[in-house]
Amino acid sequence: MYKVALVDDDVLVLEFMEKMIPWNQYGFDVLGVFKDSVVAYEHLKQHPYDVLITDIGMPRLNGIELISLLRKKDVDMFKIVLSCHDEFYYAQQALKLEVFDYILKESMEQENIIDLLKRLKVTIDKKRQTVNKTNKIEYFLKQNNMKLKTQFIEKLMEDRYANDDVWLQEQGELLGMNFSSEHYTPILCFIDKHADAITKFEKEPLLQFSIDNIISETLMKIQKDVQIFYLKQKFFVIFPQDNQKINELDPMIERALREIHLKLENYLKITITSVIGKRSPLRKELPESMRELLHNEVQRFYYPHCSIQYLKTAKFSDQTACQNHMEIVQETTKLMIQEDEQQVEDYLKEQLTKLKQRGHQPPIVQDLAIKFILDIKLNIQTLANFEEKNFLTITDKIVDQLDTFEQLEEMILNTCKLLMSHLESIHKLPHNSEVVKAQKFVLTRINQKISLSDVAIFLHLNPSYFSRLFKKETGESFVEYVTRVKMERAKEMLDITSKTIEQISLDLGFDSKSYFLKVFKKFYGIPPKAYKYKEEVKVKNSITQP
Repeated sequence: MYKVALVDDDVLVLEFMEKMIPWNQYGFDVLGVFKDSVVAYEHLKQHPYDVLITDIGMPRLNGIELISLLRKKDVDMFKIVLSCHDEFYYAQQALKLEVFDYILKESMEQENIIDLLKRLKVTIDKKRQTVNKTNKIEYFLKQNNMKLKTQFIEKLMEDRYANDDVWLQEQGELLGMNFSSEHYTPILCFIDKHADAITKFEKEPLLQFSIDNIISETLMKIQKDVQIFYLKQKFFVIFPQDNQKINELDPMIERALREIHLKLENYLKITITSVIGKRSPLRKELPESMRELLHNEVQRFYYPHCSIQYLKTAKFSDQTACQNHMEIVQETTKLMIQEDEQQVEDYLKEQLTKLKQRGHQPPIVQDLAIKFILDIKLNIQTLANFEEKNFLTITDKIVDQLDTFEQLEEMILNTCKLLMSHLESIHKLPHNSEVVKAQKFVLTRINQKISLSDVAIFLHLNPSYFSRLFKKETGESFVEYVTRVKMERAKEMLDITSKTIEQISLDLGFDSKSYFLKVFKKFYGIPPKAYKYKEEVKVKNSITQP
């Protein structure tokens, strides 16, 4: 249905038009009826309609003035004017404003209006088909143009074509590129949260096409002959550089980038992070400058989303990334079990800030984040009724979306909140609340000696009754549960810390090292020292294998 607005200060005319014409039968729907042309103008400039039928002779704002004002606001619709008089001046003005038809009220019969609607619908249908076809053709051509430009920039960076004037001229003419300037500034732009953007736009070409439209329209008003080249999840923007400013920072480039950032966020609801490279002559140094941006793209991991940066050679810390890993996991687990969401968030943000300040290699930080989630999983999973599938879904999502530290921080915080919501739901189950409280008691006091009587007193339950209840709910005795949790923690500490076996036994609340050794060997079949040596050999072998 095409939407119609009626404007006339004559109530009888409005009633006739609205009630006596079978609009729906011919594909139209009257959605706006106005007696005041000023009110109509305020409404129509904000709400899209397909057809406007308006009287000419109205107070405050006549029909010609109404159409003219809407045209200035770029309001696109078909216009039909009504008049009591066959006046040449008004007809002439209507013609200038590209009015579809001019109707005299004295001949305004139902049949005449219906004939007009039939003609109008055919015209609108043809226009819509033409617009859709044009849009499809434009999209097809632009999509292929972007692919060809991507191939061009890949070849240019190979250095084989950088000094080939004939090839550069042919490619420029074919793809509509102008490389007549002597110097250029390359910028590498990363699409923040690329996976989310693809979910929104469904396909990479459509995302690129949408970005390209916004950037091209923005740059048209600021700087001519800027070239855009798309790669996966990122794109180059290459600015021609004024020869007189070759050794200066060009404020125009930053202004243009800020405008692009703002419009992409406002119109497409996506953000980009831009890294400005060196200024350089096109054929000699531009390919190398672009390669340098790509070579150092790992630096983007620590940049805030939607920021503008200047190229720096990435330098990363060689310190051990997981030096306090187990302590952080333990403290986070403890706070999560206490179900204090704000404390968990504050603590994690503090630890993540410290991690960011140390500046480790991004893959190391990503691996550490995944290990952190898995370790939290192991801790929380000891509570009854915690389903494995929840953790698998969370972990997969984290692995797929750790392109930046900002995403890493967001995913860790959201994951811990989600886990806490599961913990809260488990805690509310009446049939196992005592068991869950007992498990939480153990997990928050893993560094202490814990006995069945300690927990029974904490729960205000008879020790024998509690022992039977725990066995029934979990399938293992309380002592077996405490031993398993402590041994799993001991194994983790042997895997990733340099603590001595004596230190680990003390950290887990054992009275003596010899008793810890006895329990560990009984649980795993080998002493702690043998286990640690075995794991170290595995790591060395995995590193030396090709």
